[in-house]
Amino acid sequence: MNHLKYFIYQFIFFCTILFINVIFDKYVSKPFTQIDLIAICIVFPILLIVFIVVPKIYDSNAIRLRNKFLISILAFILAIVFIDLLDLLFF
Repeated sequence: MNHLKYFIYQFIFFCTILFINVIFDKYVSKPFTQIDLIAICIVFPILLIVFIVVPKIYDSNAIRLRNKFLISILAFILAIVFIDLLDLLFF
C-alpha cells in the first residue's frame, strides 16, 4: 500500500511541475514584462506549497531508496504521457 501511495504522490508532484512548465513557459520570455511578473507571481505560491508538502510525504513512507527511485521514474514517464495527452486535448 505504501508503494501505491508513494506512486500517486510522485505522479501528482510530477504532473504539477510539468503542467506549470507547459502552461507558463509561453508567458515568461526574454523581454521581462508585466505579464512575466504576473506569471511568476502565480507560479511561485504553487511551487512553494508543492516543495513544502513533498518532503513531509517522503519522510512518512518507509520504502527502500531503490524502490523509490524506480517508482519515481515510472511516475515521471506516466506524468509526461498524461500531460502530453492533456496538452493535445485542451491546448
